[in-house]
Amino acid sequence: MNVSHRKLPGSLRRALPGAKVLGRANLHGVIEVTLKLRRKQALPELEARPAVALSRDELASRYGASQDDIDKVTQILSGYGIQTVSSSVGARTVRMSGPISAMESAFNVKLFNYAHASGNYRGRIGYLFVPDELKDIVQGVFGLDNRRIVKRRRQPVRDTGARQTLSSSPPTWHVPQQFGSHYHFPPGDGAGQTVGILEFGGGYFPGDLSKFCEKAGVSIPKVTAVSTDGTSTESKDGAEGEVMLDIEVVAGLCPKASIVVYFAAWTEAGMIGALDAARQDKDNNPGVLSISWGAPEGTDIWSDQAMSQINETLKEAAYLGMTVCVAAGDDGSSDGLNDGHAHADFPSSSPYVLSVGGTTIVDLTGAATDVVWMEGDGLRADQGGSTGGAVSDVFQRPDWQSSITIQSVNPGAITGRCIPDVAANADWNASPYLLVVDGHAEPNGGTSAASPLWTALIALMNGQLAGGKRVGYLTPMLYQAAAGSAGAQTVGAAGCTDVTSGNNNTASTGGYSAGPGYDAASGWGTPHGQNLLAVIQATLSSTPAS
Repeated sequence: MNVSHRKLPGSLRRALPGAKVLGRANLHGVIEVTLKLRRKQALPELEARPAVALSRDELASRYGASQDDIDKVTQILSGYGIQTVSSSVGARTVRMSGPISAMESAFNVKLFNYAHASGNYRGRIGYLFVPDELKDIVQGVFGLDNRRIVKRRRQPVRDTGARQTLSSSPPTWHVPQQFGSHYHFPPGDGAGQTVGILEFGGGYFPGDLSKFCEKAGVSIPKVTAVSTDGTSTESKDGAEGEVMLDIEVVAGLCPKASIVVYFAAWTEAGMIGALDAARQDKDNNPGVLSISWGAPEGTDIWSDQAMSQINETLKEAAYLGMTVCVAAGDDGSSDGLNDGHAHADFPSSSPYVLSVGGTTIVDLTGAATDVVWMEGDGLRADQGGSTGGAVSDVFQRPDWQSSITIQSVNPGAITGRCIPDVAANADWNASPYLLVVDGHAEPNGGTSAASPLWTALIALMNGQLAGGKRVGYLTPMLYQAAAGSAGAQTVGAAGCTDVTSGNNNTASTGGYSAGPGYDAASGWGTPHGQNLLAVIQATLSSTPAS
């Protein structure tokens, strides 16, 4: 190690299992990296929903990076031949560009090209090191390694014969309003609300949305596509169905809302940049954000520094009064890994998000309660699927989940954050969503449909709250006693329909079963939108402003 450098905690990287080294990266190639810097002062932990949200300016001035630190990073790294492209006090970022040779020297690392079944990538192994002058300033360096964050949500089309023309799509493929009716969503069309959606592939195609809205009988919402890092916003790479599903679920329930879709690369740097862009977006100011992407904890996809910095940004969103809904995964307790253990999916396992699991609707127009979503053996690789749900191996159990006694099925595991918090329909076969993509209609589902469904509900509730209030950081509120409830019933129990049947057992160590009250397969259950709105309104009105 160069004695003028210091190890960057959390930066350890290993090669992806099965990856093959192709050779050294081109030393003359120019790449961009994003550095996350320390805060002026620590952002306090959130034990509950903040009574008063911070503004973006307040957050930046109190808890952002200092300009002196940004200037020092620029000065020191320019000596290595790395130039600053942009910087942000509020996001605590410095975006820098330079040849790989300069990056290797600055961070005391060697970069290699790897071949892997999930896609070739430029990567590294071991720790990063930063110049000694920056050892307390720089908290993360992202972009040197550009392995993909594996897309975890949308199931492949199981039968290409299922794709049909719009005129012939079966009536058993349901539009979002039917799910909204089933879950008793409050009235409204999303007018005055802005919904954000994060995407890491695919594209937005107005023609498909227009055809969907015609089929669903709603007006076409305003959709703005934003590339946060130069990634295409109209790629047909096989992920466009994921994008259009997210947009169409929201559009069907909130046709008068503004929808902003933030696109980025499928990398750690991409996830960090997209989240920063949504959180910093003063112009559009989304009140709720949906994320249908992620990857299991405990893998070589995420580095500790990335999980830490993403979690910090999600905490910032909670302070701003932004609700972040994240799909819990579509491969049951294993989250698609075959190592035998159960895995929570990240960023769904962050304590600052609303983790959304999946159910099957037994009777769309009747009173029967949903059951936990489990198709086939629960694994998408086998043409099945099932709800994510687990106990985190990374994030300790928050105080607001202290009454939850569920333990991890993994031996020797920590008492971690339990997910999901809530659930909604995700079944591809029994109660599928209508999706229009590439000019065709097809059935779809997964927790990547349940997450935007909950996102639409949050937007509708925001439209009903007095004085421009937002639901905001809902998650801890679900676990607290509802105002005026008999027997100290929680907000989650009062505002959701309990799911008591089914499990998500796909890991050899086991999984999690539904039962009375909160469980790690369906959370508090499926939404009863009007009841949830009423109990939120009552609880907020009884909470004094600070």
